Amino acid sequence: MRKRWKVLLLTCAAVTAVFAGGGVVFQSVMEPVWSGQRQAVQAAYEKTVLAKANKVEQFVGDETYTVITGEDKIGQGIFVFVAGDKIRTEPAPAGMNAEAAAAKVTGKVPGAEVLRVMPGIQNGAPVWEVFYKIAPEDKPEQYFYDYYTFTDGQPIDTWNLTLR
Repeated sequence: MRKRWKVLLLTCAAVTAVFAGGGVVFQSVMEPVWSGQRQAVQAAYEKTVLAKANKVEQFVGDETYTVITGEDKIGQGIFVFVAGDKIRTEPAPAGMNAEAAAAKVTGKVPGAEVLRVMPGIQNGAPVWEVFYKIAPEDKPEQYFYDYYTFTDGQPIDTWNLTLR
């Protein structure tokens, strides 16, 4: 009976050590990303009207931007795009938001599964990027990026991700 307890105790200790080690590795790998996001949010607080940050994402287009979704001092929604020393602020558009961009895709492509919607900067202009997949019968899944204008949701481009 004592041998079973020793084995159980050693197993629990080994599992705990593996999880703790995994946490340390994850922390060390993600620290540069989190540090960059903290710096971008701090710069946005100092140089824009951002009063509250609700969400921080990374947008990779022509340039890599840290996109901060938040509110200004009077509670209106804003988006702040930070790329190094460049900072751009856009008010949340009245008629176009993430849900409306996703609805444009599902209206255009019935059966599409929207995986992510985020604001970004493409060709110097703010855009909505919608990442989605289509699973046709008897065919492999296909993935797409659709880009829409930020304020009124006009379609700009569709990128098809294919395996070649």
